[in-house]
Amino acid sequence: MGLLKKKHEKHSHPTFKGFLTAVLATIAAMFLLLLAGLSLAGTAVAFIATMPLFVVFSPVLVPAGITTGLLAMGLATSGGSGLTALSIMSWLKFSRWPWIALNK
Repeated sequence: MGLLKKKHEKHSHPTFKGFLTAVLATIAAMFLLLLAGLSLAGTAVAFIATMPLFVVFSPVLVPAGITTGLLAMGLATSGGSGLTALSIMSWLKFSRWPWIALNK
């Protein structure tokens, strides 16, 4: 009978703090779920509203997108090439620095 009492004593009732934490966490989760649903609905409505514009302006948007992509790739390539050239020239300058100082 002593073992049964000890088993029952181990099970404690939930505290008010634990209950309040669970309630507030549930409310916060429901609020965040509501915000996620509203943002999804807003995105769907905006997509449906702008879809005719994409269809109408697609002859303009596709070439503009290709041109923008090529322009961005060109700028990135030229920037990378310029940075590489500057680093090579800097390396050449500092690798020859002792020879220049010794020859003077």
